[in-house]
Amino acid sequence: MVFWYYLVIISSIIMGASTIIEKYALKNEHATSFSASFSIVIAAFSLIFLPFAKFNINVYGLLIIYLMSLLSTFSYLFNARIYKHGNISVSTPVLSSLPQFFVVLLAFVFLDEKLTILQYFAIAILLIATYFLIAPKSIKRYKQFDSKKYVYLLILNTLLMAIGGILMKYILNTGVNLYAMFILLEVFIAINMTVMISIRYNGIKEEFSNLVKNRKIIFSIAILSLLYRIFYYASLQFAYVSLASPLRNSISVIITIVIGGLVFHEHNLKRKLAITAIMLLMVYLIIT
Repeated sequence: MVFWYYLVIISSIIMGASTIIEKYALKNEHATSFSASFSIVIAAFSLIFLPFAKFNINVYGLLIIYLMSLLSTFSYLFNARIYKHGNISVSTPVLSSLPQFFVVLLAFVFLDEKLTILQYFAIAILLIATYFLIAPKSIKRYKQFDSKKYVYLLILNTLLMAIGGILMKYILNTGVNLYAMFILLEVFIAINMTVMISIRYNGIKEEFSNLVKNRKIIFSIAILSLLYRIFYYASLQFAYVSLASPLRNSISVIITIVIGGLVFHEHNLKRKLAITAIMLLMVYLIIT
């Protein structure tokens, strides 16, 4: 078993725990202000990696990292709203599997990453499993999202996540220092969030007000997010993004469905677990 595999597994476990805590926190909080406050904390936490960072990055590299930050900013906001207004046992599996179609396609076009026919077949099965996961046995029995717009938001977010993953692998392939990229990315995201909340709400004042009010849970999620991201970013130095991404996301899905589904009393968990078991089998085929 190769080294990157362990890094991805650790990242996926921490990611699953972070998602469940975030879903719990968003039950009574505004998604935008919560995400903005969270971005400030994780940007501050990222500075602990300054001793390991080498900022020998050219203007082109900085532009790519800032583009990644814009994609991540919108992805943060979309994720928060999706988790707040939908079933975690439905939205998390979709966010984990659907981006793989875009990741593989974009990695093939821009990074020249090629997989075998069996691996492409496994990713196709992942997509089919996602469809059956989204579709309830009976639409009348329960409502998975507060409105249809969150379904469209979910699909759009998967594309943003895929593009961000490809850009991250690309920038690391150019020799940019992992820790420098991580610090700049989180600082840019915090700046983007502050600008966004200033346009629509009360800006920094609201960010810090929300931070003081929810400091314990925001700091907890920030620490977990910091850990799972750095483990994942490190894995991309040794593995294809088209392999590491589906593995991490699929394992975190199991955690969120089992634990998150029970905590939030969501429906059809046995059916969802059966489908995600198929997803994990497909991930195994992808990485072997």
